[in-house]
Amino acid sequence: MSVMSGSSVCRPDMEVTRLPPMPDDDDALLHALFRYLSEPSRAACDRVLRFGGMSHLDNLKSLRLDGHKYVCADAEFTLLSSTSCLVYSFGISEDWSFDFDMESFGCTVHAFDPTTNDTAGYQNGSIFFHKHGIGGWDGQVDGMAVRSLDSIAQRLGHAARTVHYLKLDVEGSEWAVFEQQVRDAEQSTLFRNVEQLGAELHFTWHLPVTFHREFYRRVYRALLGLQEMGFYPFAHEWNWSSQEMEVPGFEHKLPSAMEVAWVKSRCAPEPARWRTK
Repeated sequence: MSVMSGSSVCRPDMEVTRLPPMPDDDDALLHALFRYLSEPSRAACDRVLRFGGMSHLDNLKSLRLDGHKYVCADAEFTLLSSTSCLVYSFGISEDWSFDFDMESFGCTVHAFDPTTNDTAGYQNGSIFFHKHGIGGWDGQVDGMAVRSLDSIAQRLGHAARTVHYLKLDVEGSEWAVFEQQVRDAEQSTLFRNVEQLGAELHFTWHLPVTFHREFYRRVYRALLGLQEMGFYPFAHEWNWSSQEMEVPGFEHKLPSAMEVAWVKSRCAPEPARWRTK
């Protein structure tokens, strides 16, 4: 775990990056979308921590860190002060570093992945492994069991619990999760329970971007829905191991995968459309 910076509740200097209303023009939409994702306000979180991560060689044989997530440790959020910290971690593969760091921090971690050979049950102290994934519904995807976030929280008895951090590294399934949660709006687990969200976002299967305009409009709507819930980005990092893509309005090619982290903040200068009590 490493520290990037240091806060009190509702800092007067807090600023957030907002996704503007959806443009009619497709090129303007793509530029606004990727600018929002890649340029979060540094004033959205004063104290940023990094949990987890393993070094590996990327496609250019450069050593890079992967599997980590960024967490906001500002006083507004209860991860630091809670005696019952709860983390959901979707997408493990062979990298448990995030989960171990969260456990060491004092959190109970529920980890999920239908693709690994690990046996369901307790893995290490307060880490519990579930051999299914997450999606926009309860069912099967490519022969693997998935459940919605709402169904998972209900089954685990967490419907009334704060989920202090939700990690998603699910190889493109994040979009189905976001869309389903936004459809459920105030009744969704994301709105009612989750304080922070860290996700690896994947665009690799929707390239070139100008050939998949309807997909990117769906992405834009989903992210507008997160914003209406009160989620604002505070950290971003490109995944330089991913395929490059050309995006209108950007001079250079961008990686087609990235890490983005959001906080659900009551302290944003302008209120979100939906508010928790």
